[in-house]
Amino acid sequence: MLNKNNFIIVMYHHVRRKREKFFPKLASLDFKEFTNQLDYLEKNYKILNIKDLSNFILKKEKPPKKLCMLTFDDGYINHYTTVYPELKKRNLQGFFFPPAKAILKRKLMDSNKAHLLIASNVSIKKLNIELEKLYYKFKIDKLINLDFSELVKKYRHPNAFDNADTILFKRITQHVIPEKFRKKVFDSMFKKFIKMSEKNLAKNMYINKNQAKEMLSNGMIFGNHCYDHLWLENENEKNQKYQINQGLKFLKSVGMNLNNWIMCYPYGSYNKLTMKILKNKQCFLGLTSVNRPYNYSKDTNFEIPRIDCNNVFEY
Repeated sequence: MLNKNNFIIVMYHHVRRKREKFFPKLASLDFKEFTNQLDYLEKNYKILNIKDLSNFILKKEKPPKKLCMLTFDDGYINHYTTVYPELKKRNLQGFFFPPAKAILKRKLMDSNKAHLLIASNVSIKKLNIELEKLYYKFKIDKLINLDFSELVKKYRHPNAFDNADTILFKRITQHVIPEKFRKKVFDSMFKKFIKMSEKNLAKNMYINKNQAKEMLSNGMIFGNHCYDHLWLENENEKNQKYQINQGLKFLKSVGMNLNNWIMCYPYGSYNKLTMKILKNKQCFLGLTSVNRPYNYSKDTNFEIPRIDCNNVFEY
């Protein structure tokens, strides 16, 4: 049970209806399950808006009951078509975190490239076989100084959400392969297995600026999710500042008030340098992907945990 000093911040990604035709195998929360969760959360929690959040975080006001905050990562089109209308109907405020480049340039995030390949009609084993071929073709093994078999031993382990082969594919493509080689690897795999242009894929994957402006004008809140959706802990100070500043530039362009804005770390990745930059930029909250309730009397403002949407009914 939660004590009076705790509240939950729920982390959502894709929320889709069963009839979706665009990559129907794409991992997502079903809309019916989403509405069931909202029913449960409205019954058992006070669902925060930005004013409430400011009062409880900045002014340290005592919460009247258990608290919940709804967050939505990565700027997916279903946040506009599916989530936003439901929140608006219920008079609830959602907090949305789109990566700027995906919206402005119609470029797929590396994580979504991996997700689309996994959701294609190609088996995960075949994808990993192709990945191994490309790993040696582009001589990535020489750069990392690890044989592919060593990566298999290190990363091929299941978790609560994915089987071992899927985790292996995600870890290698999103984290192990250096950024300058990822495009080569993904371009090769998309050409062989997907055969759709990146622009068309991105158009079907992400919201656009006008949709973001509409959501904002109807009570939704937008926060910073950087520009390229990189692992910030791996970036130097100059690039971290660039990523964060470009995210802020995007928020300003859609009309978001930048007083006490919120940061959502891509991949949940950050370090002490990231937090230092955020403090100097008037950020007041940094959201991680650590899967547990938030204790506002103990957790620091820049290391806020969130629970995965699949765990909602546990709290």
